Amino acid sequence: MSRPPPDVLVVGGGVVGCAVAFFLAREGFRTLLLEERALASGASGAAAGMLAPIGEGFAPGPLLRLGLASLGAFPALCAELRERGGIDPEYEPSGILRIARDAAEVEGLRASMRAVAAACGDALGLAWLGHDEARRLVPCLAPSIAGAVLSPREGHVRSPVLARAYAAAAVSLGAEVETGVRVEGFVREGARVVGARTAEGVRAAGAIVLCAGAWSAAPTEGLGARALPIEPVRGQILRLEPPPGVAAPGPILWGGTIYLVAKRDGSLSVGATEERVGFDCRVTADGVAALAAGARSLVPSLGQATFRDAWAGLRPALPDRLPAIGAWPGLDGLFVATGHHRNGVLLSPETGRLVTDLVRGKALPPDARELSLERLRL
Repeated sequence: MSRPPPDVLVVGGGVVGCAVAFFLAREGFRTLLLEERALASGASGAAAGMLAPIGEGFAPGPLLRLGLASLGAFPALCAELRERGGIDPEYEPSGILRIARDAAEVEGLRASMRAVAAACGDALGLAWLGHDEARRLVPCLAPSIAGAVLSPREGHVRSPVLARAYAAAAVSLGAEVETGVRVEGFVREGARVVGARTAEGVRAAGAIVLCAGAWSAAPTEGLGARALPIEPVRGQILRLEPPPGVAAPGPILWGGTIYLVAKRDGSLSVGATEERVGFDCRVTADGVAALAAGARSLVPSLGQATFRDAWAGLRPALPDRLPAIGAWPGLDGLFVATGHHRNGVLLSPETGRLVTDLVRGKALPPDARELSLERLRL
């Protein structure tokens, strides 16, 4: 006796796809997730896992609003994932120390603090630390730093572990997960999408959610005036082990384009490059050298750190660098949650919640309408 088709088929097993599958399954939808490779084998497997709503720019807008909502969900969410699926995402409310290296950066960081305060009040508890205060908090910092902003409520998780934790919890709720299945396109009946085409045949479903990251464009070819205008952006990360006698910093350190994230195993993740090189996922000598130099500029003793490994991932980026979350214009039964660029880990809880509401027939709320697909003119 054949199984009935799922209520919802999720395409893509990165952190966003796994989160969507979990939230759907938790609300009682019969859910099937299909992934071409292994879970978290794309950008989710190459991320430092930062939970940083203010990112590099502090700019008010939808990313800040949704990021704050997601950040607040993580303590209870990670406890639930651990209980349901038996996998600990390694949530750490470490805080982030954003470092100013000269007078110009001091002025910029202080202005950014004021912008965040105007947008969200004291939601993050930001505090300015002078040179001496910052070095008391993190003694290994470079003596030349000018000051820093401490954001004590931000933090990090282990990104690929979070993806697997979402998937395991979804399975505990009755969802199915299949890897090694490539979705090549979608099957339409009139103005409705009714299934996904794979090499093994058509998979029927009541609804489909496309969460294939940098690979989200190809399945949408022919559905509208153009496919999703998504491109891969390579991010390289290296992992160091601090030298003997040097303690890894407690908070994440962020200066310029470099960040240092201390993980539970004692390693230090150093990221990240941002390179528009197509689907080239190589780790390069130039990338590793730039990251190592950046790490030393923040913590000079890391020149004597042990190199453990390096890796790269392809982040999915849309032209405006905002994610696309919504229903496909002019088609019933197809939803999209992709283009999260550097924010997939952080935004995974809110993305899962928003997509579940969309599948139920609800519209995007006002604070997320800037993420709808209509802006892409598909």
